Amino acid sequence: MSYDLEWTDLPEPAATARSRFEACSELRDLCVHAPPCLHEYETLAAAYQFHLNIAGMGLCRDGMRRTGMTYHGAPQPFPAWPFQGIDDWQSADQSRRDAYNEAERAASAQTVPGMLGIPEFKLTSNGPWLVGAREIDEALDCYQASSPSVRAELDGDDLWAAWLDWLRETVSNGGFTVR
Repeated sequence: MSYDLEWTDLPEPAATARSRFEACSELRDLCVHAPPCLHEYETLAAAYQFHLNIAGMGLCRDGMRRTGMTYHGAPQPFPAWPFQGIDDWQSADQSRRDAYNEAERAASAQTVPGMLGIPEFKLTSNGPWLVGAREIDEALDCYQASSPSVRAELDGDDLWAAWLDWLRETVSNGGFTVR
């Protein structure tokens, strides 16, 4: 299993490439653009992504748990798929697809009221989850308030240092998605 993380708010031209890829992926036919939408999107968005395997995410989750950056909570269910199949999805009115996408996005952004930091359930599967800038900022504040000895221990790990740097970048870019 892998975790593919990406800034929520991509700069141009990566943002346009992502939108174009997402629109093309909903069509019946394969992408007919040159270069293909997926290739262009992957190329332009690569600098704004962070990839972890299951062991790497386990290390990051453990460090976040030890410093109070995450909390336990039960995720609420995602909306039921209201389409009969992929053909129904592809032939559906755009407003119907948009309504479902909006409901899914709201479920992806869920948090537990009254809790600070990032709900751990967003970091235990590849979602889709949306981790907002506020959640990340709260998590980074918890990290700063944690034990200096624990921080010193964690900061000696290259992956942990890269993870913290990436989290700090995402705060000013709308947070990140987990896929």
